[in-house]
Order: sequence, then structure tokens, then C-alpha cells
Amino acid sequence: MKRNTIIAAVTAAALLAAPVLPAAGAPGAPGGPKTVGTDDEGDWGANTALAGTPAQAAGGPTGQDLVEAQIGMADAKTINFVIKVASLPPIGGVPEGVRYVWSVDVGGEFVELDGKFTNYSRGACDPTSGQCPPPRNPGMQPFLVRGNCRADPNASNVTLCDELGIVQAEFSTGDGTITIPVPLELVGAKPGTKIAPATSQFTSLIGGSLVSVPSAFLSLTGFPADALIVDKTFKVPGGKKKSRKKK
Repeated sequence: MKRNTIIAAVTAAALLAAPVLPAAGAPGAPGGPKTVGTDDEGDWGANTALAGTPAQAAGGPTGQDLVEAQIGMADAKTINFVIKVASLPPIGGVPEGVRYVWSVDVGGEFVELDGKFTNYSRGACDPTSGQCPPPRNPGMQPFLVRGNCRADPNASNVTLCDELGIVQAEFSTGDGTITIPVPLELVGAKPGTKIAPATSQFTSLIGGSLVSVPSAFLSLTGFPADALIVDKTFKVPGGKKKSRKKK
């Protein structure tokens, strides 16, 4: 009994002394959420005559006041793009009325995440992505994942893209986050791929890589909006490590 007690005590002491490693998916862990950009709270509508007026405060409760962007792994095959806002409406979002567009560079290829709380006005039939016809049901919280984008030569501030797929985001009122899960395969990413900042003609005119703007079918750059500049790169964990040359 005495010998077992000593072994147990030594084991417990070793466990207490061992360094605590971050769990997978936690901040600081490989693939854990990484803040890639931030924005001042309360600046929605600063691009219009609303700036400095009481009406500018409407950006907060409608979920349009961007404050942070994060990228991290949901699991080995899925990457989360997380939009943080000052607050979200009690039901989660504004149906049909608020559009989020995030431009990213995935391993050298432009990709656009374009979504709303509900998007039947555009998600059911989107001629700018060659999806329509036939009409469809995009479901709740749809984000269209688009690639192979190019400026429309016949229309100012309109971007034409191919639709790569559609994913369903999670709108969380508790912490004011919109989490967009994107399969790596959908955007051609793999371990070692870098997810870097990018802009489109539309998002750059508003002022960032990630924008929120009121919307019906189309959004205009003259609408009150908020823009967040993404200035950091996320690397999908894994991949081959470079071998060191022997001297």
C-alpha cells in the first residue's frame, strides 16, 4: 500500500508540472481560430451622410457593424470563416436585408463568400454566377461560395463569378458571430494552403476585404456600409515541412 501511494503521488505531481497544451481548434493551437483583421465599432455608414448622425447607430442592432474577422479549422476537412459584429438582431439576422461579402485568396486563387440570413432574392436565381435557371431553394443562412471571378465589362461595380457551391452559416446572437463553414475541397485548399487577404472591385470600393451592406438583389457602393481590412494570412495546418540542408 505504501509503495502504491508513493507512485500515485509522483504521478499526480508529474501531471501538475506538465505544460498545458492548447486543444485542437483553440486559439494558439495549429488550425485554431486566428484573428486576421479588426475594425472600429460604431463606424457603419461612415461612407455616407449618415456619419455623425443618430441614424448611424442603426448599423449595430441590424448586424452590420463589423468588428473582427477570424479564420480557423472546424475539423480536418472544413475551414471556418468567422465574422464578428457589434451585435445581431434577436432572431439572428435581417431576412433578405443585410449582405456580407468576404474576398479571400486561396492558394493564389480568388474566392468570394457572399451571403445573408436569408437570400431568396438572389440565392434562388443568381444570373451573375450562371446559376439561373433553374430556380432553387437556397435554405436558411446561405453563403454562396464563388470563384473564377471577373469584372462585368458591361456594368460598373458588378462582379461575375462561377458558383462553386453553397454552405449554410451559423448566426449566433450570443457572441455576435456569423460562422461560415467551407469544405477545403470546395475551394481547392489542402494542408499548407495559405488563405490570404484579397479584394474585389466591389469590396475595394467600399474599403476592405470584408464588407456588410444593405441589399435587395444588388448592393450599390453608395449604400451605407461597413468595411473591414483583412491584413493577416491563415495557413491550413499540415503539409510537408521543408527539410533543412546539412552544412
